[in-house]
Amino acid sequence: MSAGRDAEDLAAQAAETVRRVIAEAETRAAAILREAETQAAKIRETAEADAAQARERAENDARDQIEAAKRALDELGGTLAAAASAAVPRAESEPQPTETEEETEPGPHPDPEPEPEQPKEPAESPGAPEAPVTPPPEEAPTTEAPAGNGDDAAERLVAMKLAVEGKDPSAIEAELIQRFGPGDRSELLREVVSRATR
Repeated sequence: MSAGRDAEDLAAQAAETVRRVIAEAETRAAAILREAETQAAKIRETAEADAAQARERAENDARDQIEAAKRALDELGGTLAAAASAAVPRAESEPQPTETEEETEPGPHPDPEPEPEQPKEPAESPGAPEAPVTPPPEEAPTTEAPAGNGDDAAERLVAMKLAVEGKDPSAIEAELIQRFGPGDRSELLREVVSRATR
């Protein structure tokens, strides 16, 4: 009888031990689960806070960039307006060259225009009444040849032009004969050739 009771006691003790171990395991598992949930909640809160901060930083950066772009556009518009307002009065105040000024701009010319020769005294015809001699008025230097030597001045200008173009004296003389008729132009040719070759 005692042996049967001992076996029952041992079985009861074993069962009690198993129940205690299971209860402790469940308690430990519950504690581990609670701790894991707490850690997960903390991690989730930290992640959400980091995400919110990152989103806020991104929004702030975007706003700063938009503000900087607006300022740059405003500065650019002000600079362009100032440049335009500065350019318009200057363009209006600058004198435009007239056709006369453009035509009288100095061009390449080797020598100044030769002075016209003085008119030759006409030969007095015998028997003609003497006319009162009056001194000629002082003439201002002009490019037009005075009356009486228009042919000489024209011949000189044509000869100078041909000499500048590189024509030789014989070609110049032939051109003058063709335009103005025959005549002694040796002195004229020497003068224009010497001037043109300076």
